[in-house]
Amino acid sequence: MYSTIRTLFLGFLFCCSFSACNDILEPEIYNQIDAEQFPQSEADVVSAFIPFYAQFNTDYGSTDITRGNVFDFSLSASFLGYTWATSTQTDEAFDLFFFPYSTYTLGPATVLNSSGEAFYNRVSYVAKLTSLIDKIESSDLANKEALVAEARGLRGWFQYVLFDLYGPVSVKLDPATLDDNDFLARPSEADYVAGMESDMMAAIDGLPSRYNGTNDWGRLSQGPARMLLFKLYLHLKEWEEAAAIGEDLTEMGYALQDDYKTVFTQEQNSEVIFAVPGGPATFNIWYPCILPFDAKEVLGNDVTMGEKYKLNEMPWSFYDTYAPEDERLETIAAEYVNNGDQVIGRGNGLSGAIPMKYTNYVENGFGFDFVLLRYADVLLSMAEVTNELEGPSATAVAYAKQVTDRAGTTIPSSATADRDAFRTFLLAERGRELYWEFGLRRQDLIRHGKLIENAQLRGVSAAAHQVLWPIPSDVIIEAGTVIEQNPGY
Repeated sequence: MYSTIRTLFLGFLFCCSFSACNDILEPEIYNQIDAEQFPQSEADVVSAFIPFYAQFNTDYGSTDITRGNVFDFSLSASFLGYTWATSTQTDEAFDLFFFPYSTYTLGPATVLNSSGEAFYNRVSYVAKLTSLIDKIESSDLANKEALVAEARGLRGWFQYVLFDLYGPVSVKLDPATLDDNDFLARPSEADYVAGMESDMMAAIDGLPSRYNGTNDWGRLSQGPARMLLFKLYLHLKEWEEAAAIGEDLTEMGYALQDDYKTVFTQEQNSEVIFAVPGGPATFNIWYPCILPFDAKEVLGNDVTMGEKYKLNEMPWSFYDTYAPEDERLETIAAEYVNNGDQVIGRGNGLSGAIPMKYTNYVENGFGFDFVLLRYADVLLSMAEVTNELEGPSATAVAYAKQVTDRAGTTIPSSATADRDAFRTFLLAERGRELYWEFGLRRQDLIRHGKLIENAQLRGVSAAAHQVLWPIPSDVIIEAGTVIEQNPGY
């Protein structure tokens, strides 16, 4: 499906199919065709999903013509996308260009490029999805329940990303408010969470179980919807609710790959819950951002061709948390061969490890799926949840042991001495297993109360309020006193 989405996205069909947003906060109705005629078929709705799925892309991002060709940073792999921006706020990544995310200098007026708004503009996508949901529900389509479930799952995902970065934000979930130009105040956390939870549950109830091995790979199913709800409960530390949804995930047929490397080289494998599908026309920014400009060979791959400008690296301090026998090190390069056939490593010029992750190199990353959600995360999260509920029991340890066994490592007896010891072990183990995956390290450090402490130990001048990002200043100014800034900014 994703190749179709990428092709159709060039036409951006949805902007003339239903309500869209002209600025960050307020929707404006586009009537280039008779809105009453939309949707006439399931294909119309699938086309309307295109710009939403396109946000989870592997390129730099895309322009949104409904907002005057404003550039949207990718929610996945771009160098200022969600994965990179959040990773560089943690100990797993070092930003060689010192962008405001990594230096904790991101302020309300920070402009990162001509768009300025970076991630916050996804508020408008929530309103767009509300409009789309309303139109599908009002249609006579035979399959409208499943299409509404998919749209609500997407809306819940956008709300989750916004909540993760900014806390509760002003979103429009009621179609009756879409034509109202008055600004909405930020909701309480309870109300905002209730909206997310409702959308995710609707997706779970109305979607197929999973799409691994089908032509619909790349669309939401019950698996990713459950995973997002699981993450929401983890974020809120609602351990009993998390345990229930996590248990559901363990019964859906997902399983660890035998070899860690194949998680990222075998498409649609049984460990992957959701990935952004690649293709021959899908540029992936992953390799250019991590490969040294003079690299010729990395982990046995000829990387001579393709862009290379190394923006980020894995600090040696993080690399050193792996045991020498850890098989996951086979996906992280501690040295490379340069164009002069010299081996460059830790002692002669390589300032940090190269987190290849995807070890089947393809020039410029064309062709491989970018993994966002996977089953190893479920197992380690269930170990954490069980530990919070009952301490380091045999059940809690067994969840984590599945992951460490595959890596060829062991859980030291000291790690299971008590709840705190196992909690500390799991935070470190999650870092080793899930390095540089879709914002997970930042989420984990926040949940454990370690994000700011971790940054300060690295010499970064970070303050407690910076667990949340600032609301862009133009939003605050335009809304007057209606929308409040996050504390500390």
